[in-house]
Amino acid sequence: MLKNYFKTAWRNITRNKLFSAINITGLSIGLGCVMLIILYVQDEVSFDRFNENGQRIYQIVHHGRGPEGDEQKGSITGAVHAPMFKQEIPEIQDICRVNSSSGLIKKGTGVISERGMYVDDSFFKVFTFPLVAGNTNTALAEPNNIVLTESLAKKYFGSNNAVGKTLQINVDGKFEPFVVTGVAKQPPLNSTIRFDYVMNITRTFQKQEWKANDWFNTWLNSFILLRPGADRALVEKKMDRVFNSYAGKLMVEFRKQYGNKMYIKYVLQPYLNIHLDKGNYYAGNGLTPNSKSDYSYILGGIALFILIIACINFVNLTLSRSLRRSKEIGIRKVSGSSRGMLIGQFMGESFLLTMLAFMLALVLVSVCLPFFNEVAEKQLQLSYLLNSQTILLGLIVLNAVLSGFYPALVLSGFNPVETLYGKFKIAGNNYLGKVLVVVQLSIAVFLAIGTIIMQKQFNFMLNKDLGYKPDNIVNVYMPFNNNPGTDIFKSELGKYPFIKGVAAQNTAFNNFTGRQFKVNNKDLFSTQFFDVDNNFINLMRMKLVSGRNFSSTSDTVSCIVNESFVKAAGWKGSPIGETVTWNDKPREVIGVIKDFHSASLQSSIAPLLLDQGVKDNYYYVLVVKIDPAKKAEAIQTIQATYKKIVPDQPCNYTFLTDMLADQYKSEKRWKSIIGTASFISIVISCMGLFGLATLSIEQRVKEIGVRKVLGASSAAIVRLLSLSYLKLVLVSLVIASPAAWYLMHRWLQDFPYRINMNGWIIALAAAGSIVIVLFTVGSQSIRASMANPVKSLRNE
Repeated sequence: MLKNYFKTAWRNITRNKLFSAINITGLSIGLGCVMLIILYVQDEVSFDRFNENGQRIYQIVHHGRGPEGDEQKGSITGAVHAPMFKQEIPEIQDICRVNSSSGLIKKGTGVISERGMYVDDSFFKVFTFPLVAGNTNTALAEPNNIVLTESLAKKYFGSNNAVGKTLQINVDGKFEPFVVTGVAKQPPLNSTIRFDYVMNITRTFQKQEWKANDWFNTWLNSFILLRPGADRALVEKKMDRVFNSYAGKLMVEFRKQYGNKMYIKYVLQPYLNIHLDKGNYYAGNGLTPNSKSDYSYILGGIALFILIIACINFVNLTLSRSLRRSKEIGIRKVSGSSRGMLIGQFMGESFLLTMLAFMLALVLVSVCLPFFNEVAEKQLQLSYLLNSQTILLGLIVLNAVLSGFYPALVLSGFNPVETLYGKFKIAGNNYLGKVLVVVQLSIAVFLAIGTIIMQKQFNFMLNKDLGYKPDNIVNVYMPFNNNPGTDIFKSELGKYPFIKGVAAQNTAFNNFTGRQFKVNNKDLFSTQFFDVDNNFINLMRMKLVSGRNFSSTSDTVSCIVNESFVKAAGWKGSPIGETVTWNDKPREVIGVIKDFHSASLQSSIAPLLLDQGVKDNYYYVLVVKIDPAKKAEAIQTIQATYKKIVPDQPCNYTFLTDMLADQYKSEKRWKSIIGTASFISIVISCMGLFGLATLSIEQRVKEIGVRKVLGASSAAIVRLLSLSYLKLVLVSLVIASPAAWYLMHRWLQDFPYRINMNGWIIALAAAGSIVIVLFTVGSQSIRASMANPVKSLRNE
């Protein structure tokens, strides 16, 4: 019986090549999109699950309230927190502190940057990173021990047999020998902690001036491993008591000075929740950046949308073809086939089509995966999908049932007498088919509107006037240790005509820090500041609103503030000559600069202060403006000069425009994903409309012939055939536009600087939808209107 079902199904597929191709192609594209999205979501939700102790590992994080009542959250702690909590709380089995390192390794005469981390010697006991060589208990016992990954061992020593060998690692500006005491398997890609090598963290404590009782100096990540069965809530209460017993007196002094609003509370963040944390605690400091769980939900929704569109195509085309198969169904029923047998036959066809579409989808996924990885910034592999047999089988069954069950139910219910006498018609004027088309078009219109708005917002952020000119600016990063200063670079680079100017700042725009300044006995917390030299403002073409620029490099008692700083300080008159104090050192305001965007446009412009570094080697970023016509020559010169002055450090540089664009990587990625999903949904919808229009016109051949004989023009025929589809488009616009408008309006609220949502966006989506639908069904309508009515009526 089963064999007969599939044989009949195969004959029907080969007999109706056009509609089979539309069904299979549409389903394969839909299934391919779903597979890619399953890969993405599977990778996201599986982060860190490989850790055997994953359920018992927590990160120490903190939240609290600042002096001005602002809520603060963070995941960076000091060196004291984890060991003191372990000492006082018996439920804590072990701890591990993690901090990123400079990552510079000397190889021959060159220096290579790798991903290095400082960790406690308990690292391999807390986390699951198996060693292929070495002992997990003693691998990091000594300060100058180092454990490499397999790939790094092969890179530097040609094989995994690296234990006992030495590497020169840069520590505090000097290269020192480290003994390889272990080789670890490569950390999985879905790991929050990833490294090329790890070293003992005690090497960093002298540099950081760690004090055993310093609870307010923060610079690393702290993890704890709870004992089995330990109560997390109870441990958090004990952490609070420990913190207050050691740091309570200092907190009391802070509250006396800044008010009772201030508080700090340490809590535990489950390690398995770090990657998809909802923006509470930023994963930085060498950890893999967080992702947003909302994006996984959005992608899942898009996958479902596309699958629904593809299934709707199947249902609509199958129902539309039902009249062609009505006699076949009648004969089968007269010959003794039960309704259950007919349902089995049609479900068999559905499964066969789904299997064919599935195989084609696998080919599409293997071809598209490299591009998808590039857009999604992942390293997904098709094998991950093939390992999830349960998911794939479920996908095939779900798709076959979704698309095949209803048509099977309808077709098996035909009256054999009516079908054999040719009197059968689908009841209800095929309202279900029209509803499904409206659903299909609504989804496509919804995604199209979302794509247009995301595209506009992204372009707005990239092209908005930032308050300075970032074009042709190259940031060259100075070494943090043994910084030779920027004067020598300025002198050397100034010799070349294609170097248009050189300035210096202490840190790049994307890495600013905050300070607490005092103005008229009023504290301005978290004020952005940059140490810049006297060339910086002119080189960046920033605008001075009042006052003057720094007159010389020795002008270290003056400062320049932005307009937001003036508002925050509450100065009513001219701020020139006012005094700003930091760390008991007064600075005179000599100029006010127009507000500019030093951070992403996802943040409001904050109060900002510019002053000059006390010493030349306090600047860690060289700001070089180059001639765009001599770009390659300028970069080669910068690299050669850097190599000449700092021979044991790699030259790291970036174009300022690239750095600014990187701030919007997430938005760019989602714009591409939503845009691609929108395009695919429109293509699949058009394929379905094309098939539906073709079948509809075939069923109205006699009507069209009669109308032409009675004098109807070709234009009137085309208008008649296309009008019904245009009505469906209008209904779809009415449904999709408000929903898209509402959701995109909410999405834009996350941006302090955003576009205005105008009606022309809806108009553009409407016009585009109408044009696409007319183009899709128009060709079939024109062909029908040009047909010879004599042939049409004779055949009927």
